[in-house]
Amino acid sequence: MRRIEDLDIFDLQDLLDVVENPDVARVFESLLKGSRNHMRAFTSQLESRGETYTVSYLTQAEYEAIINSPRERGRA
Repeated sequence: MRRIEDLDIFDLQDLLDVVENPDVARVFESLLKGSRNHMRAFTSQLESRGETYTVSYLTQAEYEAIINSPRERGRA
């Protein structure tokens, strides 16, 4: 599941660089927030079982920044 969120975050970040419609950008930001929260939750659960994850699309630094930041809520 983390690989799916890894790819989703990667893709949404790329799309935000080119999207011009502010409404679409807000939707992408909300989706990014949800994907980052999912990444944190999956990481927490799997690490509690002794599993690790190697990023596929994000950089290691991006991944670590996400999992070491607090859960996000509400509007940006």
